[in-house]
Amino acid sequence: MHPQSLYRRGLPRVAHAARGLRAVLRTATAIALLAAGAVGAQPAATAPATPAAPAIIEVHAGDTFSAIAARFTGNTRTWAQLYNAQLSRLPNPNMILVGMQFELVSEPSGGRYLRLVSERGNGAVLAVKAPAAPTGKPPATAAAVGQVAQVAPVATAAAVPLAAVAGAGIAPADEVLVVGVLPNIGAATLQAQYESLKTYLERVGQQKVRIVVPANFKLFFDNTMRGDYDLAIAAPHFARVAQLDRGMTPLGMYEPRINALFLTPIESPLTAPRDVRGKTVAFANPTSLVAMFGQQWLRQQSLEPGKDYEVKGANSDMGVGRMLLSGDAVAAIMSNGEFRSLPQDESSRMKIVDSFARMPNFILVGHPRLGSARLARLKSQLKDFLSDKDEGAAFMRATGITGVVEADDAVMRELDPFAPLTRRVMGVAN
Repeated sequence: MHPQSLYRRGLPRVAHAARGLRAVLRTATAIALLAAGAVGAQPAATAPATPAAPAIIEVHAGDTFSAIAARFTGNTRTWAQLYNAQLSRLPNPNMILVGMQFELVSEPSGGRYLRLVSERGNGAVLAVKAPAAPTGKPPATAAAVGQVAQVAPVATAAAVPLAAVAGAGIAPADEVLVVGVLPNIGAATLQAQYESLKTYLERVGQQKVRIVVPANFKLFFDNTMRGDYDLAIAAPHFARVAQLDRGMTPLGMYEPRINALFLTPIESPLTAPRDVRGKTVAFANPTSLVAMFGQQWLRQQSLEPGKDYEVKGANSDMGVGRMLLSGDAVAAIMSNGEFRSLPQDESSRMKIVDSFARMPNFILVGHPRLGSARLARLKSQLKDFLSDKDEGAAFMRATGITGVVEADDAVMRELDPFAPLTRRVMGVAN
């Protein structure tokens, strides 16, 4: 055979042998370094480092909480390392929605967790589903809800928990103050009204503020009791239960007090509450304080709900007006604020038969994690809000609120008769 052919046939074998010799030498070297305690100086022979994930992670169709967590941990099985039942603001990691946004929070102690910073999807407020006990299974895939409205990323690195700085009475520059608002009227209307409060608190408090309007009263109550909100703008009976059962601090109460109204169509012959016997009464929300006051007032007229008259709730105050004018109910009980929010062509066709109570207005309660110094500062800011010539004046025009006054012990004790009923209606124990 030609020498060149022998050379070509033998070359791969020589190369293979050389590679084997080099592998043996590398192994021997590693063993020697390990014995000398010098392995730490060599590059680690492990999987490549997990690439850095963005500061804000938005949920897209097909995402799961475990897949998002794996961007930081490198393994979907270790998702629980980044889920904190108390601080992640996510009741159930198996239920995430397209459009939600998370940020990675690094604690001074070295712990890390993913925190929900936005519940928005497709330009609308999306409700976080009711809590469910997390399992060891990887969290489920997010359902698609259409085109997601993009939200500008928040420039945060490692966010510092509120509790870490509460004693100083100041907010870290990248901390978000989450304000939950009771959805007594339409979410879009509330978001527009509270934009002025958001702007004001961001200016005077030098912090980011996020306004959250959940889908219904039950979600608002559950979120408040779970601690999802740093500041809750709550119905008075919800605020009292949050104070008694969760230690939340009353920071102020809106003025004026709320008038509870008994209304009928303008042409109705009804002149007194006794005239609703055997008929249907509409309520904007049967779990609201005005509904509780109203049913108590009707009991004083010897009328028991469900026995002497039918209670019919609507999805919103707009629905109550239409129920009344369409004949689905002979009368309605609502607050003056709810009546004020009705379209003019509806409210003009109704008459106020009686204004039977003056109830405490919404009460603003702060979460104890803010700390006493920061709560006092926030209380002062809220008290001065409506005197602000820009944002405060705009809020007054939009809502009819004229002041923020002290929610003292006398006001809070006024709500005690409704606390047990509130817990029962909301499905919680003390």
